[in-house]
Amino acid sequence: MKRSRVAIVEPSCPVDHPDRGLQCQLALEPAFQQLAERAAESGWTEDEIAYALLELAGSRLKSNSANRETERAIDRARATR
Repeated sequence: MKRSRVAIVEPSCPVDHPDRGLQCQLALEPAFQQLAERAAESGWTEDEIAYALLELAGSRLKSNSANRETERAIDRARATR
């Protein structure tokens, strides 16, 4: 089965712009919807899909936070040399 690749629009505003988060959501929505549809076509329920996506998003947030903390610790260690 051939899968189409959904394009994700690049941001058009700076990182600190107040609408950047909303712009990211709008850019990701088509790919997100396609992923959910593909999962449903594979036999997963809507609730299972939603829960799995929430868990994956939470794990990504935790990982990003841990990575930032590690980078800060490395920067502090380098600064004390």
